[in-house]
Amino acid sequence: MSRDNLVTINKLREDIKAMKLLSLFLKPELLKKLEEMEQQIDNMSEQATLFNSRFSDYGWCAYDSMSVSLMEDANKTFEEHGIEAAEQVLIRYYKTDVKKIVHWIRSSSKSFAVRYDQIGQFFEDHFAERYYASVPLALIIIDGAVNDFTKSKGFFAEGTSVDAWDCLVGCSEGLAKLKDIFYQKRTKTNSAIITAPYRNGILHGRDINYANEHVSCKCVALMFAIADWMKMKDSEEERRTKFEKAANPPPIMDSLARLQENKQTRREIAEWKPRDVILERDIPATGTVEDYDGYPYVVAVVEMFDAWKEKNYGKLSNGLRKMFPSTDSLGKRAGECRELFQHKEFSSFEIIEVEERGCALSKVQVKVSWLSNGDIHKETLAFGCIYESTTDSVGLPWKCNGEWVLAPWDIRGLTS
Repeated sequence: MSRDNLVTINKLREDIKAMKLLSLFLKPELLKKLEEMEQQIDNMSEQATLFNSRFSDYGWCAYDSMSVSLMEDANKTFEEHGIEAAEQVLIRYYKTDVKKIVHWIRSSSKSFAVRYDQIGQFFEDHFAERYYASVPLALIIIDGAVNDFTKSKGFFAEGTSVDAWDCLVGCSEGLAKLKDIFYQKRTKTNSAIITAPYRNGILHGRDINYANEHVSCKCVALMFAIADWMKMKDSEEERRTKFEKAANPPPIMDSLARLQENKQTRREIAEWKPRDVILERDIPATGTVEDYDGYPYVVAVVEMFDAWKEKNYGKLSNGLRKMFPSTDSLGKRAGECRELFQHKEFSSFEIIEVEERGCALSKVQVKVSWLSNGDIHKETLAFGCIYESTTDSVGLPWKCNGEWVLAPWDIRGLTS
């Protein structure tokens, strides 16, 4: 895997080497932190490089949200037992552990969010091992989502570029290589078992025996890689600007301070405990913003409903900005929001469930009523409440360095 695209990591590596030249003048604890940071960076880069060199030919690629431990396990198994055993490490993960984070795909971009039902059906079929159904549905979802995202071509179409600045998934042996493998021509009917999701062969009926765990799990991994690519592509210019701003002078001392800060942050996160929130004991099922003091993530949901009721589409679209993630213009976002909500007159809400899943993540499930064309509609909606930093540090509610943002986990009732 070429490291040329990993600009931030390369810059940090250069800064560390420059600082180590001054080792005689550094305190021992600072030098130790430098060496620890260098080892972490080198390990992550090496694991990703090895992973792509070993697995990309078989239909897997490293992506930015992929855990380093998964890469390490796969690489270690490859070295000790070969490719077949190593692929089983990946297959086990994408058949089991990945269940915990499938909502990431739905909230990664508007292009995936509008396919909420299809994605849900895909994962239902996948985890039930109905691969004959999950595989073609995955290919349809991926092609359509990328088509919407690029506003021109699907993922598998010739000429579709899947590059992105400064990220794993945008490297030459990442998503682009998988695209070429999966899009290869399949002009003859093939009854042999395949282990890669060849789009043309499967959707055109040429590859008959595609329904197996290898193919379906690679579809899951591909979906995560594409979700990462969409996020990275959307934030490309912003990330580039931040990098260029921080490039001079070298931010190595800031990095050392950040390392210490991150250590403290990890300690605080480990000490955090979720509350068991009981409706009508801790908070009312229905109320005003003032009724939810101490539960700021619920306040974010109630404020969103207030904006809906007041038909304040600017405020509403900001609260629901993850529903319109590919819209850069605030005015355009508000316009899309108006288009969705202008014929829905908010009536009431009733909180059904509140679950604190992490210090910066909670789930709020709400039954909402509204009027549309004279008819009363009642739907259950689920929001992921995510605390996002507004600074360069990790966003933590007790540090008051961010804001609660709503992720549309289940909004089918709004869009149907």
